[in-house]
Amino acid sequence: MVVKGIKSSKKPMMGWVCTYTPLELIYAAGFQPYRIFGHSNPVKNADSYIHPNYCQFVKSTIDVAVEDGYNFLEGVTFVNSCDAMRRLHDVWKEYVPTKFIYILDIPMGYSSLGLKYIRTEFEKFKIALENYTSNVIQEEVLEDAIDVFIESRSLFHSVNTLRFKNPPLIIGSEIMEITSEFFKSDPKIWNEQIKEKLTISGRNTTRSDIINKPRLILSGSPIHDVNFISFIEDCGFNVVYEDLCTGSKFFDIKINKSNDLLSVLGEAYLNRVPCARMMKIKDRAKNILNISKKYDANGIIHHSLKFCDTYLYDVPRLKELLIEKDLNVLFLESDGSLGSLNQLKTRIEAFLEIIKSQMR
Repeated sequence: MVVKGIKSSKKPMMGWVCTYTPLELIYAAGFQPYRIFGHSNPVKNADSYIHPNYCQFVKSTIDVAVEDGYNFLEGVTFVNSCDAMRRLHDVWKEYVPTKFIYILDIPMGYSSLGLKYIRTEFEKFKIALENYTSNVIQEEVLEDAIDVFIESRSLFHSVNTLRFKNPPLIIGSEIMEITSEFFKSDPKIWNEQIKEKLTISGRNTTRSDIINKPRLILSGSPIHDVNFISFIEDCGFNVVYEDLCTGSKFFDIKINKSNDLLSVLGEAYLNRVPCARMMKIKDRAKNILNISKKYDANGIIHHSLKFCDTYLYDVPRLKELLIEKDLNVLFLESDGSLGSLNQLKTRIEAFLEIIKSQMR
């Protein structure tokens, strides 16, 4: 398997798999961060390396890695986010020759102890990068890296506001294309490209394929394939926000700069909109409720990858919290491959009819 579409500034590339990875440190160390996606096809060889009851993302990543699909990466940074990710780290370390491999630990609490812990973890990561590159990450270099990513997030939010309108001026699959480009591009190059996109006037809002479609929030497990979003839109929805670690939520992180840059990063990442791993279900429900109002959403699809215990565990309570606030919620579970989409079509279209009947 060959990975395509990389937009590089010729820096060596550092792979990463979790949104709690401090990309600013990777960039300040002289690497271009590259998000590892795996693939969306049936899993081929991963069951020979890992238990079959792990999510498709981890298994597809192993598929690509053991076939040298990520041999352009100089290093990979993992996060202790779930058992599947820990096993991915173990398999990669054992079977995929890589010059630099590191695993970060992230606390779950927002207390002063949690902030102290994450700062220590980021400092250890910084030292590991410095030891590997034989270069000290200077404060001004780290601050410049922070500024680059602050600009990236600001630019993304500017594009995302085009979805406030009804019908939206940009559709979900187009946003996911932009997001996917960010994950495999040098952020400075991406920033310049987005500035160009923002100078182009909005699309003609009379397009027949987006008018009068119900507005949808997609939540849940990471989704790496744009075609998944396109499929939901083809079923009759306008996806106006992705409450996903691979979608709009990825950019929802606020950095308040101060003299202690590692503390700044630690606080920003620890206080970002939580994923299921952080066990903050009421915070997650509150965030979804706020987004649904902000984007005037008619419904929510909460999707979980099969065997993703982290997200599946939360489903009953999360649905309950959202339905209590009169939100339309559909839960879907899939293996993440494109071959499973048609199995979901009937349920999505039935959900669409329920929402349309309320809009009449």
